[in-house]
Amino acid sequence: MPKEKQGSKKDPIHVIHIIIRAAVIITAAVIIAIRLSGTGDQPQPVIAQPPAGGRGVVVVPEDVDQIRDELSSPVEDGSYRARMNVDWQFPSSSEPSTNAYVENAPTNTRTVYFDLILAETSELIYSSPFIQVGARLENFALDAHLPAGEHNGIVVYHLVDDDHQEITTVSVAVTLNILE
Repeated sequence: MPKEKQGSKKDPIHVIHIIIRAAVIITAAVIIAIRLSGTGDQPQPVIAQPPAGGRGVVVVPEDVDQIRDELSSPVEDGSYRARMNVDWQFPSSSEPSTNAYVENAPTNTRTVYFDLILAETSELIYSSPFIQVGARLENFALDAHLPAGEHNGIVVYHLVDDDHQEITTVSVAVTLNILE
């Protein structure tokens, strides 16, 4: 036999390995497809991120559009939709935070400012400027010295009218991590 034909023959064991590998790949693809297709009549829950200082919401796909509409529609006058993170990192108490932000959501109707109060002592440790609707405050430093460590804080939002007179307040708990 010529050398070219001898090299083209496949060893039976090699062919069996190829068939087994193909069967495993096809089986895995079928299992993945079944799992991705859902469980039939039961809706698949999706866990939404909890709002700042609040309780999370379990949303099913059928309700996503309604929830999205609610979150994009203006809030009632005197209400406030908080947009912020709640674990704030500060390199030291005299340096600006590396991650803290507070946003007055575009769906809100009032300018706000907030006071940050140390939960353990009720000491005022930061007071923000006025934050207009749609504006965001970040990179701010505390007005008071805190030792390194984890501290509990309370952000007290003050909703104000056009003359900057307080209408109502909303409070949210935060964690302050002072690294040095």
